[in-house]
Amino acid sequence: MDSGNVSAVISAVAGISGVVLGNFLVAIREYVTSRSKRKEDVAYLCIVAVSHLESFADACASVASDGGTESGRPAGADGEEHAVTIPAPEFRPFDFSVDWKLLPKRLMFQILCLPERQRQLRDKLAQISEYEWDPPYHTDYFWTRRDGYAELGLTASKLAEELRNHAGMPHEDSSSNQSRRDDYLKNVVVSIGSKREAYRQRQKVTADL
Repeated sequence: MDSGNVSAVISAVAGISGVVLGNFLVAIREYVTSRSKRKEDVAYLCIVAVSHLESFADACASVASDGGTESGRPAGADGEEHAVTIPAPEFRPFDFSVDWKLLPKRLMFQILCLPERQRQLRDKLAQISEYEWDPPYHTDYFWTRRDGYAELGLTASKLAEELRNHAGMPHEDSSSNQSRRDDYLKNVVVSIGSKREAYRQRQKVTADL
């Protein structure tokens, strides 16, 4: 091969290599940009979702404290019957302007299922209201309502913590309001569970007499 052909081949190879290298660098730049944007989108999603989940958990704690009394007296209009004093909160994740698909499937599923879990609790309470209404205390209704919202609050708090881990967000320390709230919610669940068990034991003793 003469020197002219060699020079032509070298020039061609250099040109092709330049194009390939240029495309490779563009692809790398686009990948880095895309990765950076995805990371920012995930961080934004988690910040928004954590804020709403924490607010929902706080509201659930308020409902979990509602035993149908106000200032130590029955909250009903007649002053004798127990009545709801704190309205139930709502968690509406589909109203958030975020891309839920950025999350791992398990985490996304659990968050988006919270409204369905609340709907099931509302249905259960409605059934108690219709078929097991026991004035003036409505004990089973308030036990179920308090326990149900305590469980929802604990779930929301746990999901918020998982989102923080996923996005690398800072964690609250053990003395935070969130920790105290979660301790309260756990105590509600344990307390109502104990009361239900004591009630079942009394019913069993009565039935055996």
